Amino acid sequence: MSNNTGVRQVKWRDDENALSAVRTAVFVQEQGVPAAVTFDGKDDEALHVLADVDGQPVGCGRLTLDGKIGRMAVLKAYRGQGLGKRILEALLLAARDQAMSRVYLHAQTHATDFYAAAGFSAEGDQFEEGGLPHVKMSRTIVYTGFNQFITGVHYPRPFDQLAAELARTASRHICILSPQLDHAAFDNRELSEALSGLARRGRQSMIRILVSDSRSIVQRGHRLLELARRLPTSVKLQKLAEHPDWKGQTVVTRDRDGVLYKPGDSDHKGFYEPDSRASTQKHLELFEELWRHSATDIEFRSLSL
Repeated sequence: MSNNTGVRQVKWRDDENALSAVRTAVFVQEQGVPAAVTFDGKDDEALHVLADVDGQPVGCGRLTLDGKIGRMAVLKAYRGQGLGKRILEALLLAARDQAMSRVYLHAQTHATDFYAAAGFSAEGDQFEEGGLPHVKMSRTIVYTGFNQFITGVHYPRPFDQLAAELARTASRHICILSPQLDHAAFDNRELSEALSGLARRGRQSMIRILVSDSRSIVQRGHRLLELARRLPTSVKLQKLAEHPDWKGQTVVTRDRDGVLYKPGDSDHKGFYEPDSRASTQKHLELFEELWRHSATDIEFRSLSL
């Protein structure tokens, strides 16, 4: 492969000619896919990746708003050099930057092994698209080790993964503010194990969880409730029914430099700031104010310990 090979994110309005040239050569001319299928009118809103060699466009791919990866193409003369893998990796990184929890694609049947090697799993039966046999495949986006700012975080996923990541990287403190401590976001093994490890790390470790409604936690059971019962010295679970400053938001803070936030009126406008002391401090101050007015709910206690 040439040393002058690049793979980069681009916008349709800026690189339409280059992207179109690669697609036309691969899909329309080589594979006989109708142009109306190859160019479906969804490109303006999609995120695109373009590969070039010595300034010449040789490969492309796109990611649509619903998490679909498609229009993956590499010119015939440049295949077998790892360009397809690099394009796919760039699209997966873009999906993570967009806070997507899962991506999917319609793979041509001859390419299923390529996508399986990248963590995709087949779903359902084979079908025809553009005159060619395809299989739907999908994979989860993993946020382990991710430490960049994200806006538009969807709830409960990938909010759940990002909460676990904050817990895994905490040095001493985790504070969780959640009206009902929703099972979909907080009752999972990854978070429970990360918090358990933090709680057992030393006497200065402290995990505080504040809810406004304890009914579903007690009635259905919850991993974090059980953790608070097992480790009551370092895991505190309390309840505050209402407070004028608590407007339904859900917040996870790590130490004094990491925060994950979801407003009370939205499931997809949250943000993740794993390296912001200023933002974290603001949310910690609210948590401390609410915590001062909270109390332990007698239903959180267990007589069978």
